[in-house]
Amino acid sequence: MYKILVVDDEALMVAALEQMIAMIDGFMVCATARNGLEAIEAREKYDPDIIIMDVIMPDMNGIAAGKAIRKVDPQVAIYLISAYNEFDYAKEAIKIKVSDYLLKPLSFTVVKRVLEEYRGLNKQRDATFEEICSILETRDYKTMYYKLPDIVKSIMEESWDSAEEIIDYYYTIETKLIRTYGCSQSTSYINKPTGEKPPMAKWLSFRLYAMMDLILRTKAMTDYPVMEKVFFCIDTHLEENIGLKEVKTYCDLSQGYLSRLFKRTLGISVMDYIHLCHMMYAKWLFCTQGMSVIDVAYKLSYNESSYFSKIFKKYEHMTVSEYKKKIPGSGDE
Repeated sequence: MYKILVVDDEALMVAALEQMIAMIDGFMVCATARNGLEAIEAREKYDPDIIIMDVIMPDMNGIAAGKAIRKVDPQVAIYLISAYNEFDYAKEAIKIKVSDYLLKPLSFTVVKRVLEEYRGLNKQRDATFEEICSILETRDYKTMYYKLPDIVKSIMEESWDSAEEIIDYYYTIETKLIRTYGCSQSTSYINKPTGEKPPMAKWLSFRLYAMMDLILRTKAMTDYPVMEKVFFCIDTHLEENIGLKEVKTYCDLSQGYLSRLFKRTLGISVMDYIHLCHMMYAKWLFCTQGMSVIDVAYKLSYNESSYFSKIFKKYEHMTVSEYKKKIPGSGDE
């Protein structure tokens, strides 16, 4: 059910829109507001998918409210309505990326067309979010890791007007995941400034991985608080020659118990988890730092680059060279 916030200082207009929206399956009015200031408050409180808002209102008009809302919510669909087909209003509406600029009086036909178009546009995006949640519910780390490329591919194949739209869409997914699973924003190395910005598909893959990794970790730590120390150990020693022995010693756990914890919470062995963390870190270094195989192997404390390459192929199902050829602008294409 898509939630709609209706904003208009005319009570009759609000009532008419409520009646029309009630006749369209899959949509509901979650709140109403009388001016731009109330609209900003209602958006924060009710988190609507759609805002239908009049342009001319007291205290704060629709254009000003739209600008303020867009700064904090890049994905909410904003439909501005006005009795005037003013060029200046339309120009300002374009600046805040409104979904449409509609003229009063609004008919049921127009409202239904607009909402059906919205439904069609968001059908695939909703399915993508549901797929992410479905993968997370399996609590299987390998499933998450190896399904990630398919998710990214489906997102990239959608119709986007700009790279900025993809970035905004990702942050919408991130916000919904944080709300759904009650976790904080990831503080992974992936989210920190880098020397080079990775290509969009790679950026999306890294960011989504960091978020899904955090959610699976959070679930594990909720069930077994000792896992917080385990993850801290792995994170802080990721560039060292860390293995099962080092983790169990650091956390003062038996090898058997530590192994069972990983199987129960992530469906994976300790070493598989560490290797996958290494592989993601390696790919991030290839994309953002332009590092060579030898340099990455050294940074991750592999004794020989040939051994690192062997591990990379085992987990990524391709050689390092094949992976680097897929990085746009790498010079290896």
